[in-house]
Amino acid sequence: MRIAVIGGTGNAGSSIIEEALDRHHEVVCISRNPKDVVHTEFPDIDSRYGDCADVESLISSIPSDTDVLVNAVMPDPDNPTTFGTWASNVVEAAKARGVKRLLAVGDSCVFEVKPGVRLRDTSFLTPFYRTWYGVHELSHEVYLAEHELDWVEIAPAAKMFPDRRLKTYRVAVDELCTKDISDPDYAAQSYIGLEDFGYACLDEIERPRYHRQRICVAY
Repeated sequence: MRIAVIGGTGNAGSSIIEEALDRHHEVVCISRNPKDVVHTEFPDIDSRYGDCADVESLISSIPSDTDVLVNAVMPDPDNPTTFGTWASNVVEAAKARGVKRLLAVGDSCVFEVKPGVRLRDTSFLTPFYRTWYGVHELSHEVYLAEHELDWVEIAPAAKMFPDRRLKTYRVAVDELCTKDISDPDYAAQSYIGLEDFGYACLDEIERPRYHRQRICVAY
């Protein structure tokens, strides 16, 4: 299977690429700074320039025989409201290259922790991160309006750090995946290791179970 990962040099993108390579898939890494791949665990990978703000650069960077396109790009902290436009450009580029399946990395802060209250509305996030991560709602609106691509949006748990790979996780559909939603200590109740997030993404790539849905993965 050929997989192209936009934002492949970031944390989430790197974990997905490493897991894909471990499973012997062909992978292309797409980023604004393709030379940064030398600082990753996969320095010899096919690394190409592509900018989510420039749809033509994305189209030229995605191989025509790509089976699955992954959008692992994070919002621009200096201009986060562009994130919806970036998602639109990714969708346009995927369709231009004939890609049928899109896996987009989301964020857990958009899920409700109680009726009418999202994780980003709590003290779990500082005001800066509420704005930065909260714009994943903009990209989600783009995906919801897309009826040609077979897309899935996967958000990690409330807390995610590099950890040992356990090869286990749980899935919640359109809600925060947590052990106890009534416990406000979301960092303790909703956690996944970065490596197992990549593992979960590859499971969904290889054996798709969710279609045009937003899911969250956690231990």
